[in-house]
Amino acid sequence: MRSPLQKDLSLANRLIAALPAHARALFLEHSELVELKPHKALIASGQSPDHAYFPVDSLVSVMLSTADTPSVQVALVGNEGMFNTSLVLGVSTSAFTSLVQREGRAFCIHRSALQLRIDEDPCLRDILNRYVDVCHLHLAQQIACIQRHTVEQRLARCLLMNCERTHSSELFLTHKVLALMLGVRRESVTRTASTFEARGLISYSPGYLMMLDEAGLGKVSCRCYLADRLTYERALGGRLPLEPWRPDALTASLPGN
Repeated sequence: MRSPLQKDLSLANRLIAALPAHARALFLEHSELVELKPHKALIASGQSPDHAYFPVDSLVSVMLSTADTPSVQVALVGNEGMFNTSLVLGVSTSAFTSLVQREGRAFCIHRSALQLRIDEDPCLRDILNRYVDVCHLHLAQQIACIQRHTVEQRLARCLLMNCERTHSSELFLTHKVLALMLGVRRESVTRTASTFEARGLISYSPGYLMMLDEAGLGKVSCRCYLADRLTYERALGGRLPLEPWRPDALTASLPGN
């Protein structure tokens, strides 16, 4: 039986919260609330994932690695989604590495239980299929962003994404971690972050970053940040409980890159 804590948190993940009460109860009966530890790799590329995770207040980077290039973040998953989406598609191995960026909790469900719920619950199947499609569109957007936009634009986008998914203006990130997330040299992140700090956009000390001017960062960021959010809302907004998002003002202020 679920603990009261699990029940209270069952609406924190937007995908789970979108389920009708009866379907949500069945899903939670097959899941477990777990603690995710920072910097832990939950699944590595080429491995067969046994579980899918639906973050509550944790944050996970989905990384792509190749033999001749450094790892680069292709997705950032918080309570808006899930990871190990290969299990939704019935794929036996993962093409990505999932690395915990921020410790916290997540609902964890075994692959066989997830497949059972998908087979028996058309609402869950529809929501997860839509989410996987959104992930594919976000991945395409990320590829275009890496090819077309500067480190300054991409770092601004990265900070805004972290801020949105953690629901906080305080980020506990080192330059090394940010470089890993962007797939660039640490020196590039240090130089760009110093520029942001000089412009009053952020305040930074080792391992800690405070967002001072999100609207200002929005003006620096490429339009990929807003495009990702709008893609999510178009595909899932009609099915999911909407939450207010602070970058409303960015719609008018983002540059047309």
